[in-house]
Amino acid sequence: MNEVTKQQIEQARQIGILAYMQEYEPQELVKVGQHEYKTRTHDSLRISENGKWNWCSQGFGGTNALNYLVHVKGLDFVSAVQQLCGIAPVSAIAARSTYEKALKDQPPPISFSAPPRDADNVAVLRYLRGRGIRDPVLNYCIEQGTLYQTDHKGHKNCVFLGRDNQNVPQYACVRGCGGDFRGDVAGSQKRFGFCIPARDPDAARVEVYEAPIDALSGASLRLLAGRDWRTVHYLSLGGLNYHALEQFLTGHPQIKTLQLCLDADEPGRAFAQKLVEKYSAQGYVVKDLPPPKGKDYNEYLQTRLRSLSERGAER
Repeated sequence: MNEVTKQQIEQARQIGILAYMQEYEPQELVKVGQHEYKTRTHDSLRISENGKWNWCSQGFGGTNALNYLVHVKGLDFVSAVQQLCGIAPVSAIAARSTYEKALKDQPPPISFSAPPRDADNVAVLRYLRGRGIRDPVLNYCIEQGTLYQTDHKGHKNCVFLGRDNQNVPQYACVRGCGGDFRGDVAGSQKRFGFCIPARDPDAARVEVYEAPIDALSGASLRLLAGRDWRTVHYLSLGGLNYHALEQFLTGHPQIKTLQLCLDADEPGRAFAQKLVEKYSAQGYVVKDLPPPKGKDYNEYLQTRLRSLSERGAER
């Protein structure tokens, strides 16, 4: 059979992603939060208990098993419908029983704990100043406790902290002050991204960056241009995903303009286009503003500083 009926399509769409996974692919589910799971095969594919799923690294998601079979498993639409129509509607009780049995030997999800603070921030300040970040930006973040230094076996690292609406730390990105070490702390919830808030909590514009250092760079560039750098919010996504932006917009309903300051490489450009389409459709003014020069905004900041230094030397 090369075709499917409207009735079969509707039947297939009634099977939720979580119920399907719990019944037929329980080995794929790994709990990562109180109400969220990921899959073993795709670490960035997250499934919520409310029935929605989002493949963060690819920039798309859905709400049912049909979406999952087509976009993740690679089945063509007709084959996916046919496969699901051969499955009886999943019983929630049976699905829960199967799921709990599959997970009984798994360790509990890791709870988040922010890295301990070092005695000072000397290495962090030296490293970030070396990348062009301006002191007023650094001092503000350190005073707010969202940027600090930690020591791991003698290695000094930057910690960029993300907090929830109650100001409780829920996320931390660590960046080595030397070398290429970087990563998220275990148990981090990506939806609470590193953020430099505007002075006015009702400010209606947010600049969106991939990484914390790029957000610091955006603020530094504004300061370098002689502008008030606290008039906008600066948000780091911690990669190419929707989580931090979705959470931020939920907590800031006054936001009207999104300025996308993502990287100038191919993944950054592709994801920026998805954000433009997604949030323009929701009524936001969305501006795609990749760095004028360099791969990211920190490279652009360093280019601007070199240019200013060369001009000064000529005088």
